[in-house]
Amino acid sequence: MHVVAIHHIHDPAGFQKAVAESLKQGIPAPFKLPIRAATNDSSKGVCIWEGPSVEEVRKLVDSVVAPYSKNEYFEMTVHGLSAATAEASTPGR
Repeated sequence: MHVVAIHHIHDPAGFQKAVAESLKQGIPAPFKLPIRAATNDSSKGVCIWEGPSVEEVRKLVDSVVAPYSKNEYFEMTVHGLSAATAEASTPGR
């Protein structure tokens, strides 16, 4: 399942530090993070996750970035994201 996380970031420095530390540890199976994007001022971010459910992605992401952002989560149908792209772009592999 693909889940989009939309981040409304109120502490960009804290958010970026938390994400960097989390990615350094590696993303736990069965989650994958093929797409990460942010605005130039780091006030908004969008991630496309692969995970077992919206709730499981929410738990994982909020455990890292909830102190620094308000987050929204939605199940999405994603076109143009191949399995090879997802594998190659998942940090911690």
